[in-house]
Amino acid sequence: MREARRNPGRGPGHDPDPGVLKRRYLQQVEVFQDLNERQIYEVERSTRMSTVGSGRLLYQPDEKSETLFLLKTGHVQIYRISPDGKRFVISNIEPGMFFGEMALLGQALHDSFAETLQESTLCVISRRDLEYLIGRFPTVGVRIMQSLADRLSEAETQLEDLALKSLTARLASLLLRLSANPDARVTGLTHNDLAERVGTSRETATQALNELKNAGLIAIGRKRIDILNREALEDLAEAY
Repeated sequence: MREARRNPGRGPGHDPDPGVLKRRYLQQVEVFQDLNERQIYEVERSTRMSTVGSGRLLYQPDEKSETLFLLKTGHVQIYRISPDGKRFVISNIEPGMFFGEMALLGQALHDSFAETLQESTLCVISRRDLEYLIGRFPTVGVRIMQSLADRLSEAETQLEDLALKSLTARLASLLLRLSANPDARVTGLTHNDLAERVGTSRETATQALNELKNAGLIAIGRKRIDILNREALEDLAEAY
């Protein structure tokens, strides 16, 4: 009884302490997976959680780069705006991924926008605290470098596609990446979303999708695209 009075709401069947939930999340983030429980406690003290609504700009070009963000729940999009106002999506951040790494690369200012596409919970680490954690736990720095190397490779592929491949080939390549799941399906994206990822207008993307549909390579539903002939789509994605 005395224990129950000291810890109201912590008995069986109640939600765990917020600190416990935070540590569980941090242990699942790739950059901290090599740390033991004691070390995770130290990471927890150096981070803070924040929940923001959909459509929130977390940073934009020319703002100071002082924090690293880890996405716990939700969806964040990284993009740039061309001089003519066209949005070009650089990256889509899913739970468990980090972003805002410009601070790590010695660049004082951001060069893109980061916007929440739905309510999102973020773990925020200041540049100073991150440098401390990397100094204490070098494996964190190694994990971050590995992730950045993967993103650089992906960005190079994206630039090569934009420079050398036709729109249809770029779209085929994108659909293949997004449908790397057991049901071979792309869900939750509009034609405009796809257009922004391949650097074109919604109308042009819709026309290209219809060409793929008429060729029997895909089936189109409401915010759903099913891959019907993956092999043919792979051949198209490799064409220049």
